[in-house]
Parts: sequence; C-alpha cells; structure tokens
Amino acid sequence: MSLPECLVKLIHLGVIDEVIRPLQAGKEAQIYLIISDGEQRVAKVYKEATERSFKHRSAYTEGRTVQNSRQQRAMDKGSRYGRKKTEDAWRDAEADCLYRLFGAGVRVPTPYNFVDGVLIMELICDGNGAPAPRLVDLAWSPEDAESMLIYLVGQVVRMLCIGVVHGDLSDFNILVDSDGPVIIDFPQAVDPASNQQAKKLLIRDVRNLTTFLGRFAPHLKERKYGEEMWALYEQNKLTPETQLTGQFTESSHKADTHSLLAEVLAEAQDAANRTGPRPGQSKYAARKAKRLKEQAEAAAEQAREEAEAAQKARSEAPEGRRNRSGRRGKQGQKGPQSEERRRERGNGNQRGQRPQQSGEQQAKGRAGAEQGQESDGPPRRRRRRRRKNRSPQNKSPQNKSPQNKSPK
Repeated sequence: MSLPECLVKLIHLGVIDEVIRPLQAGKEAQIYLIISDGEQRVAKVYKEATERSFKHRSAYTEGRTVQNSRQQRAMDKGSRYGRKKTEDAWRDAEADCLYRLFGAGVRVPTPYNFVDGVLIMELICDGNGAPAPRLVDLAWSPEDAESMLIYLVGQVVRMLCIGVVHGDLSDFNILVDSDGPVIIDFPQAVDPASNQQAKKLLIRDVRNLTTFLGRFAPHLKERKYGEEMWALYEQNKLTPETQLTGQFTESSHKADTHSLLAEVLAEAQDAANRTGPRPGQSKYAARKAKRLKEQAEAAAEQAREEAEAAQKARSEAPEGRRNRSGRRGKQGQKGPQSEERRRERGNGNQRGQRPQQSGEQQAKGRAGAEQGQESDGPPRRRRRRRRKNRSPQNKSPQNKSPQNKSPK
C-alpha cells in the first residue's frame, strides 16, 4: 500500500504509529485508519486543488480572512503565494471549526492533532467497534425519524449560535454511533456574520435533513425549521435552548423607502452641521472642516434630489407598457415615432433605398459637381478602380531576365 508523503513524514515524527488501511475517499479528502497513541483513530489527508471535485468554492470562502495582512493581500490578488495560502486556509478551516464546535457541545469527532495539513481525529464506531454507518445507510421508523430530525435541528441551532453554518450538511455527512448522530466534514463551513450566502446554505442544509427523513415520515417535509431558525437569528432571539416549531410564515410587509431616505437625508445634514469650521481652529483644520462640510452638503443635496426623483417617478408612472424605443404607449396608442416612419415609407424611404430628392436639390447637386464644389444633396459614391492582378514576375522589375532588356 502506497502512502502519501505527508503520512510518511508523520510516521517519522512519531505522530502516527501505524497506518492500517484507507477507510473512505471523498470529493476533497482521503480518510485513513491509523493507530496513534495506542488507539485507533482516523487521519484526513486533503487532496490538492487540481484533484478535488468540490464545486462553487468561492461561495464558501467569502468573508474568510487571515490575520497576516501580507498573506491576505496575496490571497485577494491570486498570486502563486496567495493560492498556496488559500489552500492552507481551506485546510485549516476544518480543524479550527472542530475545536470550536467540540468546545460548544456539538457532537463532532474529537480533534487530536493537526500537523502539516493532516487532521487526526476520533474514529466514530458502532456498538461492535466497526466504523459507524452513515445516516443514509439506515432505515427509520416514523417516530425515530421525527426524533432524529428534532435532535439534528437542535445541533444546527447550537452551531448557528456560535457562528458556524455547515454549508454541505446532508445524510451523507452524518455518522450514527451507539450514542446518536455525529456531524462530520467541515472544511466548507461559513460564518453567517460575514458570508452573504449563509442564509441560503443554512436553509439548504436543514431542507436536506427534512427531505431525507421525510421519506419515513412524510409530514416532516412540510416543516420549515431553516427559515424559522434564521428569522430568530436575525432578531437576536436564537439561543441553544430554543425550541423550534417548524411553522413559519414569510412577512409580506414592504420596506418603507421614504423613511429610509429621510433618515439618510437627516444624517447627511447633521454631518454637515457637525463638520463646519469652529472658532479657535488652525488654518489647516478650518480648511479641512470646510471641505468636509461641503462634501456633506453635496451628499445631502444628492440624497434630496434622489428622493424627489423617486417620488416624481412614482407619481408619474405610466398606466400602459412602453418599450425602449417609445413606439407604443398604451395599447392601441401610437408613439411619437410612428408618424415620422410612416411618412418616410410613403416617400419611398425603405430600408436599403436612398431618400428621393426634389428638383431643386438635384439641380444644386449637378451645379456643385460641375463647379467642383460640395453639393447639398447626398454625396455620390466613387467607384474604386480595380487593380489588375499581376504575377510576381510582372510586378517587380528586378525579375526581368537580361535577355529581354534592350541594349543601350
């Protein structure tokens, strides 16, 4: 059995005692069954970026930052050094997330070590000591399916309370041992405070669970735990002990844009009043305060104009549909360009034809052509003389043989 170089290095360092066999292969990592500190554990070896099949990774890495500003600039730029650091940050994300979740009481594998991109963690076993099966490999009664869903939703709530959204949670990423389910696979976990896709990912995670367990209890498919959970999270009312009902109705209340624009306008005016020059300031501070006041007044004026334009557009909204060219207004009403086009067609101004000229314009054109002046009518097209295709011998005089040359 050929081992990855990283595992061989850890064996030489004494971190791993023995590699027993490969346990499972995923789309982003390879799992090995190992012996470390005298007990069986698993080692997760991440694949290279060219070998992974994980799609749309940019949606999961949004909002991730590192403390080193130089590394962050390189990662944003996408240089060779930045790509390497991006890969390192992708691998470090799961280890950091496991330590956070394990400390918060979420049922995840116990992390033991993370060395050179290899994560060593607990081996989840069933009652017989064999590797635990996945949730998708088991069948459930309606009662057990409902209790399992309630427990898993509670785990997702705990994760959200500490700022973690799994992002790829499904029945394939949950192991079931003798004590209950254990959630695995966290390299794509996102932070809901900095990732704009967190709501969509959370709702999708919970929907995956309700869809699978709804096969055994169909009434579970109608519950909306994800939407209810996110609504409480936005209102800062979600706690690890929150009991969800699965009943959620989306609000039909429209945003009050008028009050928002008024508040922005008032804030801009307040900023203009605060940033004005004050007595006793130096010349530099006074000039800076004056410049800031002018900018604030300009921003306030722009906000006021936008509010007035929005109000005017709302009050003068057309009743019928109107396309970009303005040909048609209401249904059955002709636009401003229709009459002009009709006149052009009547004069023979079809596509591909020249407009007809009056006798006066034709006379002016002939007179201008005779005198060599520009005419008022349309310019005449000049025909280009076609040059005869000449062979290279006839084209260049140097190719002529000396026999054809006439004697001097």
